[in-house]
Amino acid sequence: MATLPKNVMQHRKVLKETGLAFAKSIPLVGPHIEAAEKMFTLFSEINATTCRDRFNRYIMGIGEICDDEIDISREHFSALVKKLVLDDEDKKTEYYIRLTVSLARSSLNDDERLLFIHVLSELTCSDIDYARKLYIATNATIKGFKTSASAQASITSQKKALSLRSLNKLISSGLVYEDRTGEIKANPGYKLTSDLERLLGFIFHNDDLQPTALSIESKEEYDVIIIDSDKIYRGSYPNILYRQLRAAGVKVCIEKSEDCIADKLAKFFISVQQGSGLNGLGEWINYGDICVLKHLDKSTNRFYESEFRETVDREHFSPRDDDSSFDASKLNTALNKVAAFVLGRLSLSI
Repeated sequence: MATLPKNVMQHRKVLKETGLAFAKSIPLVGPHIEAAEKMFTLFSEINATTCRDRFNRYIMGIGEICDDEIDISREHFSALVKKLVLDDEDKKTEYYIRLTVSLARSSLNDDERLLFIHVLSELTCSDIDYARKLYIATNATIKGFKTSASAQASITSQKKALSLRSLNKLISSGLVYEDRTGEIKANPGYKLTSDLERLLGFIFHNDDLQPTALSIESKEEYDVIIIDSDKIYRGSYPNILYRQLRAAGVKVCIEKSEDCIADKLAKFFISVQQGSGLNGLGEWINYGDICVLKHLDKSTNRFYESEFRETVDREHFSPRDDDSSFDASKLNTALNKVAAFVLGRLSLSI
């Protein structure tokens, strides 16, 4: 059976002797002192047994992960064992096992390895769970939130003691820092350091860092989402576009509102934006821009930065009730160009 290093056992012995000396210094009658001695003796025995069991599980756990020998310095192994046996949370043993193997296989220098050992020992299981949730909310597309910033804020804006302590612990450990760019907000955003990402990668499997690991639903992904929010421009748009893209094997859907981005994700969005101005003949006209969009304006939660656009006079979008001579050719030509652009861009991303 593996035994603990002498310095760890000496630490336990000093703790026991100090406790007994303190108890005997209290002016109480004999039976109380005897009870205290028994209590400290029992505590020492239980604690030593717990430490041995934890150390044995640690060594066996490393063996289960590694088929080959791990190469780690005496200094780092000693630090890991010391932190392991003195840790208040037995549940963290699995994290120490994975960190040991990860550090042995890494190319980190000595200071970096000691940093991760000390950081892990300072974080509680609650802190680690909080960090994992924060990482997933920041990096994954979570259903119910329009942006990753709003998903992150749902975690960092919590005012419960455990959440506040965990956030501050991550900040003080150099794993998270406040994003001070842009305007001042009631609930500021936070940036995750590369050290947090590395630590989570050391102690978790990749599957553990996916939304499904926390029973969180991800957004449904599409190639194209067509926004059909304006009654003025309904008709051939968006149905012609939908049929053309669907026939080409594109995963596409039609939504009535830009709010769909809280639940769905797409490589491209197609939307009609209204406008008015002078045409080439100097006539004032109302028109619609059929825009291919890719990004989301974080400040307004609306689409911006058109990748491609086709402008069509509003009167060419749909016929009036009394217009039997309606000519849809201009709209059809514009829609064909939009579809061709999207298909071309999607083919490049395959």
